[in-house]
Amino acid sequence: MIDNRQIGNTIARLRQSRNMTQQQLASALNVSHQAVSKWETGAALPDIETMLALTRLFGVTVEQLMNGEVPESRFEKEPAPANPFDTLGQFVGGVVNDIGSLFRSEPKPNKEAVEDGAEDAEIEDEKDIEEGAPANDGIDLAELLEMAPFMTKGAVAEMLEKVTRPISAEEIAKFAPYLECDALEKLIRENCTEINWNTLRRIAPFLKKEMVDSFARIAAESEKRLNEAPAIDLNAAFENVQKGLDSAVQNVIRFSDGVTRKITKAIDDTRRDMMSQQERLAELRKNAFTKAMEADRWDWIETHLGELTDHALRETIARRAIELGKEDWVFRNLGDFATPEAIDKVLESGDWGWLSEHAWNLPKEQQERIALCAMKAENWQWLSNHAEQLDLTDCVSNIAQNALKSGARMLAVQLAHYDMTTDQIEMLALTAVDMNDLEFLDMIADVTPQEVLCRCALRLAKADEWEDVHALADKLSVQSLEWVMQEAISKGNFDEVDWLDAKVQELMSASEE
Repeated sequence: MIDNRQIGNTIARLRQSRNMTQQQLASALNVSHQAVSKWETGAALPDIETMLALTRLFGVTVEQLMNGEVPESRFEKEPAPANPFDTLGQFVGGVVNDIGSLFRSEPKPNKEAVEDGAEDAEIEDEKDIEEGAPANDGIDLAELLEMAPFMTKGAVAEMLEKVTRPISAEEIAKFAPYLECDALEKLIRENCTEINWNTLRRIAPFLKKEMVDSFARIAAESEKRLNEAPAIDLNAAFENVQKGLDSAVQNVIRFSDGVTRKITKAIDDTRRDMMSQQERLAELRKNAFTKAMEADRWDWIETHLGELTDHALRETIARRAIELGKEDWVFRNLGDFATPEAIDKVLESGDWGWLSEHAWNLPKEQQERIALCAMKAENWQWLSNHAEQLDLTDCVSNIAQNALKSGARMLAVQLAHYDMTTDQIEMLALTAVDMNDLEFLDMIADVTPQEVLCRCALRLAKADEWEDVHALADKLSVQSLEWVMQEAISKGNFDEVDWLDAKVQELMSASEE
């Protein structure tokens, strides 16, 4: 039997080992954070497609995820990312000490000798590269991607290093879940001359935060050129960093120990500049959208909305569009901020596809209203597909009972397992008793408290439905059977008294064994 809580616990531990929040995992899988929360608490299970995506993301098999038999090594938490500036400072400090020691212990070489030696070294290096150049090993990236979920991350990285052609940003994004963040960073640097925002969004959950910041800052600097270049030139950016390091080393040679302070100050200044750069970019972006609204350039806004992640600014744009009577525009582009009037139009038109995409992001009252409209339209399939995403706290009992009465039993079972309180389950169970649908009662017995089952049995006994009482008896405790026996005694039905007495004795004997 599938153990929802065990699977949920495994998902939570795997997520935490990657230092991911529920929101980050939801974004990586294109689901809501509410869905992730329900998986981890055992209130729901991912669908098959999402389950496969989870196994690819965490490098486990479906069987391991379902049975909770994931190797403990998969739960080892990745170390908190180090500060890249600290690492850089340590590196430069080491260079300072090494070069200082060199100059203190060795005489300065003859300039011509140094130049001759350098030239010989360059020739020797070129020779080594030519002789040691790897042959095309014929690695098929498509086949490697299929095997990646079953390989260690180190093995995947090792295979990718053997690929002799440049690996595209799109291909790197596909391998991102199967690589350690350091290996992924190295792969990007060595293969990508350009990387766009869409690709960066896909690989961001698998990189250290500092590295994502670094790429984002490069992207932000690129945007200042008003989209002259549609992508980020990483090689040029890192070449500038290398030139900076080379310059620092030359300063070390000329100024010895004193240059360390200059390097540290330059790094601190760069860090402050980068932090303020993000703030300046955010202000520029806000000004651009504000100006576009003033100029009535809604076509420009629509084109660039996909790049806008500032929730407050998106809300401001939606509110301004609604003030101008552009509710259809808001409905089409910013559905999360659609007005009740716009939602009414959607419901009237029966556009359930649009509701599938946006309903879970609307306010709670709107979600309940949409769910009740689906119930009235008897669109049980839509409700079954989206019940986990919607907040149905105040209407779930109504929907479940109507679904049961209309024959949508599986939806009623689904709601009983995921969203209903004990009181609501009792109402649903008693409705099933009144309908004489004991098969449905059996389907929800695992989430129905014993006292509720007892009340159902008593209601059947009062109605002299003793055959149905017999069918339910195996799910009753000794105490519940005694309550039912008392009802049989009060009715003077001694055949049932004898039957219930024998059932109680049977259960007591089984418990003693």
